[in-house]
Amino acid sequence: MSTQTSSSKKLVTVVVGLWVGVCLGAALIGVLVYTGVIPLLEDTAAEGAPLAAEESGVPAPDVELPDIEGNPVRLSDYRGKVVVLNFWATWCGPCVREMPMFQEYQDRYPNFVMLGIDEEESPEKVRDFLKQMSLGYTILLDEKADLASKLRVNFLPTTFFIDEIGEIRFRHYGVMTEEQLTHYLTQLGVIPE
Repeated sequence: MSTQTSSSKKLVTVVVGLWVGVCLGAALIGVLVYTGVIPLLEDTAAEGAPLAAEESGVPAPDVELPDIEGNPVRLSDYRGKVVVLNFWATWCGPCVREMPMFQEYQDRYPNFVMLGIDEEESPEKVRDFLKQMSLGYTILLDEKADLASKLRVNFLPTTFFIDEIGEIRFRHYGVMTEEQLTHYLTQLGVIPE
């Protein structure tokens, strides 16, 4: 009887060990995909296929967020202009790779507003990070992820395109190519066809 009990305990230990290993592996893969280390959506983006959901008619929430100096900024301050909201974080490699492209487009087409929304990081951390980058567009801080929650941002980077009347027209998931950014801004009349 003790040999049978010992064998049963060993079998249970092995099965439990396997399940724990599978769960830890799945959790690790989830973290790597979320942080952009494993670019789940990037392969499709590289082929130029849009990764956006059209959301015409959905009003953007009028929230107030501080810029990196603590000055309050409301989305409604930009009514009458196309606004691009890019959710990012300093630890997100794909987010950081997009930032120079956003700056280049903001410089080339000043008739739209580029807003970087840093998610859940301190002003000091963001300021230190931005000292290394040459960015002239406005960075806002969503320290408690209030705006991210309202817009259901579950993946970084995520970018929203808001038209002149304050309605969300596109939501782009993952890394964006220049071709895709050009497409969205052309659709919104920022770039002439």
